[in-house]
Amino acid sequence: MKKLIYLSLILLLGIALKAQKPEMVIIEGGSFYLGNDYSSQADEKPEHKITLSTFCISKTEVTFDMFDNFCRSTGFEYPDDGGFGRGNLPAMNVSWEGAVKFCNWLSARFGYEKVYDFTVDSAGNIIFKKINWDANGYRLPTEAEWEFVAKGGNKAQGFAYTGSNKLEEVAWYDKNSNGKPREVGTLKANELGVYDMLGNVWEWCWDYYGADYYKKSPATDPRGPEKGEHRVYRGGNFNSEESFCRITKRFSLAPTIKTGMVGIRLVQKTCNK
Repeated sequence: MKKLIYLSLILLLGIALKAQKPEMVIIEGGSFYLGNDYSSQADEKPEHKITLSTFCISKTEVTFDMFDNFCRSTGFEYPDDGGFGRGNLPAMNVSWEGAVKFCNWLSARFGYEKVYDFTVDSAGNIIFKKINWDANGYRLPTEAEWEFVAKGGNKAQGFAYTGSNKLEEVAWYDKNSNGKPREVGTLKANELGVYDMLGNVWEWCWDYYGADYYKKSPATDPRGPEKGEHRVYRGGNFNSEESFCRITKRFSLAPTIKTGMVGIRLVQKTCNK
């Protein structure tokens, strides 16, 4: 009987872990044009060709269910849900530093090598020692990776938005959200099978923000400026007007900010079963 109970617990634990493991989509590497020469925003120029290596990205944004497990396990402060609820809604109001800590925790939970090697100073700020880009743990997308996926990668069909010419088909924004976030993955996916790249919640990227970075970014696997004060986030949120949900529009915040309805999308070097 005890053995049966033990095996049942192991099975239930396995199911629970699998349920909380993000579903990843392989993104075949390729070349595309990053930025937008037709935008009125100078930081989106010049539009320039870059090449990216193959990577994997989470099919949906990280949910509160997933992030709250991290908080319970580590004592990390639960992010404010704005009174909208939690569960399968996208986690929001997560700082960039909180997102990085979550990535490392999730990597360790599933036995993957951590991408980020850092210490935390007396004020609670992250001090990076090394970034292991070859590790297969979870990390934040680079700004270029994010835009490549939003544009449809190698399967891009030239849509105005991510997977459609009608924003309401692919994004929860101010015209269709009724002023609240929605469960992830409930609208149409883009050409790559990825959901909610626009609207619902903004998404952190790895990169420091540089207004003129596109003028000097490398042609292969750009990862942003070497230093800066703010980090990039992309995509618009459920309260955003249509113009804020353009694929190429760039935003930035200090990495310690826990507001702004910003959430997380995950990347790995390769997809793990």
